[in-house]
Amino acid sequence: MELFAAAKAIAGMRQAKSMDEFEVEWRAFLNCLEKVWQKVEQSCQHIRVSFEPWQGKYHRLRKKDMLLRYLKQARNADNHSIQELTKLEPGSRGYRFVDRRGGYIKHMEIRNGEVVRYEGDAMIVEETLPHPVVMPVLNNGEWFNPPSSHLEHPISTQHPVDIAEFGAKFYSSYLDEVEMRFFTKKT
Repeated sequence: MELFAAAKAIAGMRQAKSMDEFEVEWRAFLNCLEKVWQKVEQSCQHIRVSFEPWQGKYHRLRKKDMLLRYLKQARNADNHSIQELTKLEPGSRGYRFVDRRGGYIKHMEIRNGEVVRYEGDAMIVEETLPHPVVMPVLNNGEWFNPPSSHLEHPISTQHPVDIAEFGAKFYSSYLDEVEMRFFTKKT
């Protein structure tokens, strides 16, 4: 149920028409993930003698893994403070030569952010639209930076939708493992 709600929040982020709408969905997503964790623990109370030792590796991952730690701490910061969790990164425009080795600019004239006259080797204009990014969060006097890795793989984006998708995938796998290990009848 909570993973379904998390997926719905991700869809809501993608469809948001304003930063306020986006932020509401991001915060809902963070809460859904924590509910997955809490509800799994509650549903395994009757088998906690075997469940808790098995869960230990995941518990450690939530403390060590940059993505999982950030998601948990961002949720806690949201629930226990008034800080912002995302911000709108301004758009930008960059220019690069078609030939990756470089090139030659004889003349380039830019007015009001637009190239009005250009002479030189072929260039590509790379436009980045304004987009939301996750922000560092402060929780219990400790700062938690946006994640740059997850399960020892680099994360090259700070877009909340991408971060959410990584988190949802992890918690979905976690839930699948719990169900297979503790709730599937062995034949």
